[in-house]
Formats: sequence, C-alpha cells, structure tokens
Amino acid sequence: MNVVTPPEKLTPKDFATDQEVRWCPGCGDYAILKGVQKTLADIGARPENTVFVSGIGCAARFPYYIKTYGFHTIHGRAPAFATGLKLANPGLDIWVVSGDGDALSIGGNHLFHLLRRNVDLQFLLFNNEIYGLTKGQYSPTSRQGTRSPSTPWGSLDNPASATVFALGSGARFIARGIDSNQKHLPGVLARAHAHKGTSFVEIFQNCKVYNDGVFENF
Repeated sequence: MNVVTPPEKLTPKDFATDQEVRWCPGCGDYAILKGVQKTLADIGARPENTVFVSGIGCAARFPYYIKTYGFHTIHGRAPAFATGLKLANPGLDIWVVSGDGDALSIGGNHLFHLLRRNVDLQFLLFNNEIYGLTKGQYSPTSRQGTRSPSTPWGSLDNPASATVFALGSGARFIARGIDSNQKHLPGVLARAHAHKGTSFVEIFQNCKVYNDGVFENF
C-alpha cells in the first residue's frame, strides 16, 4: 500500500523571497506583506499553485516579495490579466494586488468587470489616498482639501469610496482592513480566500512620505 505523505506545513518565512524589499522606510506595505505571508501559511497555500498579479504603483512590487508565481503587469489591467489566468487554469489560487490609483482611476473599468463577473480570486486594494510612486499627486480616493504636488491649494474633487464602488459593481464579498492591525488583517484575508467568487478587500495603508497619518483616527 502506498502511503501518501502530507505536504509539510509552511511558515510565513517560506513565502518570503530573497529580493530586497524596496519600499520607503515606514511604509504600510511592509505590514501588509507580513500579514499576507502569515495568511498564506495559515490557509495552507502551496507556492506552486499560487499566483500574485499586480499592475503599476508602489503596491505593484508585491509579486517580487512573495515566493509564489507572480505577474507584474501594466497600469490598471491586473484584473484583465488575472481573469485570463483563471480562465486558462481554474485550479490556480490567484491574488490581485492594486493601489487606489491603479484600481480606481485607469483600472476602474477593468475592476468593474472583474467584480460583476465574480471571477474566483482575491482582489486586495491598498488605499493610501495618494499616488505614492509618482510623487504624491492626489488620487481618486484623496479627501477634499488634500494638498499635493498636483493640488497645492487642496483637492476640490469628491473622493471615491472603494467599497461603495465594489458594492455597486455587484461584488459578493467586501471587507476592509488596515495595515497596522496584524491581529485582524490575516483573519480578513483568510475569510476572503474561503469565499467562492471575487473577494474584494480594501486595506488602508499609510504612505509615510506623501500622506502620513491620514488614518491615525483609526
């Protein structure tokens, strides 16, 4: 009789790569990375069956730092690439990582169709209410009055709500987390992973350089 050996239990460190993590010191993305690696270990994810897909922006560096398959795509189009991957290989466990600018500005149309089609994957939107990679311009989620290089007298636009957008697009699973709450975030991500269909998780993420402390009241 053949004895099937169960796969070894992986730890968060098993999902860390040898790449230097290159975010600004104090960036909330470090905490999110830690939370995601813990989640992958907790849910028993297998690196050979897991894919991280990203677009453009600070958050888009994520695939370099997760020891799974990864796909760093183009601005706003990560949902389209992820949909194609899932259709080609439904057995893949796919996570999409995007920022508020990447997902809700140039990528808004692609995110809309991903949510309404209910493709079975996890979509993580890192919301720091600013464009970090391109030096601090205001984003679709920036609050009125936000001063930035592109709005030195304060933004006049009404901010978009990522969760209201997701709800209006027909999303079935919508949740929120914050980078610094490591007791809460992995649990939210595990529940998102357990959901059959598109799981949309907005993660409030501090930008130390261009929008520091905007979520302090949390």
